[in-house]
Amino acid sequence: MKLTDVNLGGLPKDFMWGVAASSYQLEGGAILGDRGRCIWDDFAAQPGAIADGTTHPRGIEHIRHLDADLDLMAELGVDSYRFSISWPRVQPGGTGAFSGAGIDFYERLVDGLLARGIAPNATLYHWDLPAELQAGGGWASPRTVDAFAQYSGHISGILGDRVKQWATLNEPWCVSYLGHLTGHHAPGAKDLPTTVNVAHQLVRAHALASAAVRSSVGDARIGVVLNLADQVFTGEQSPEVAEERRLIDGMQNRWWLDGMLRGTYPQEVIEHFARLTGIVIDERDIPDVSQGRDWLGLNYYNANVLTPGAGGIDVFPGISRLVGAGFGDERTDIGWPWTPDGIGVLLRRLGDEFPGLPLFVTENGASYNEAPDAEGRVQDPKRQRYLAAYIAQALDACRSGVNLRGYFLWSMFDNFEWAFGNAQRFGITWVDYDTWERRPKESWYAYQQLIERFRTL
Repeated sequence: MKLTDVNLGGLPKDFMWGVAASSYQLEGGAILGDRGRCIWDDFAAQPGAIADGTTHPRGIEHIRHLDADLDLMAELGVDSYRFSISWPRVQPGGTGAFSGAGIDFYERLVDGLLARGIAPNATLYHWDLPAELQAGGGWASPRTVDAFAQYSGHISGILGDRVKQWATLNEPWCVSYLGHLTGHHAPGAKDLPTTVNVAHQLVRAHALASAAVRSSVGDARIGVVLNLADQVFTGEQSPEVAEERRLIDGMQNRWWLDGMLRGTYPQEVIEHFARLTGIVIDERDIPDVSQGRDWLGLNYYNANVLTPGAGGIDVFPGISRLVGAGFGDERTDIGWPWTPDGIGVLLRRLGDEFPGLPLFVTENGASYNEAPDAEGRVQDPKRQRYLAAYIAQALDACRSGVNLRGYFLWSMFDNFEWAFGNAQRFGITWVDYDTWERRPKESWYAYQQLIERFRTL
């Protein structure tokens, strides 16, 4: 199926089409000298931490190219742009004084979006924790949670007259497990007790930051963005395997859904963590979560593909009877399998578990690393087929009654792809990392046509 052939019938007239990106990936690190240091600056400086050898990420110099980048979004025709605010840009130390220059940039960004008819959708934290807060314990410390709430209330108070949709955190599972258990992400820790504490403090952070935003912006729509995963299971299932599958679902999905939307934790995961670490998390320590469940964002790329086997899975502690498995012939250049059915499975699950809750696909996309051809075109047919398959499943879920309000494609631009550096390209806009030239890919034009076709229905 081509992206331009996706069935758009039966959708709400106000269904929102958007693109997404994040501050650090576009704006670059502290090497540019215009903000405070964050944990990704320190992590990237470690030899070998970034796969392509990058040590001082420069992003794509988005600040210098802001107007041209916003013009590209307007030409694309999107309804909304999901971006993140860099905490160390607006408050360099994570506490104390705020930066007028940093705040001015986001005011220009928001005003530029609104002038082009694009609704801003702001995320308060997309992984760039100020380095000073990491030195004081990072996300394992309640002091960081308190600082995050203070920062969230302050910056939302400044932008809240123009920005109405707010997410507190992006992918707290990645922050906890990839950042503190496997060491694949900043700050590069490998400690299970710290991981457990971080997972709990991030739930608290969502609750307290939501209350702070609500206090500053009474009509804000506040949610959180989670990278949830369904399971594709191959092989025979014993009771022990079934128990481990449920634990994986608990660590990846239900810890965040229950914690952030209900104020409770899965009991079997609390007990699992207690067995492994001796730490007993008390869910009574979760603040009131009622202010942060106006909507929910789903970031989805692929399922957890599991099969019985000894050895375990590094991102799921205490799992010993399951291993990761291959699935199908299609894989993106980053190595992730295509599992488009899963986005529909998860949307229906969320619709069943949280009836009426507005849902957004806040990230979905594929890394394919095509370069411009002799005519200067960036032809990316695999990305287009990938997007068509996933979008079709998401829209089918919407037509079946799921309260899906919009879809945000990841990503608007090629950019710094975290531990992969500049080696993986998710963008529908190709970026030359030497000259900073932007060039729409064929998928950009296909997405533009899809949006235009929707508006003619």
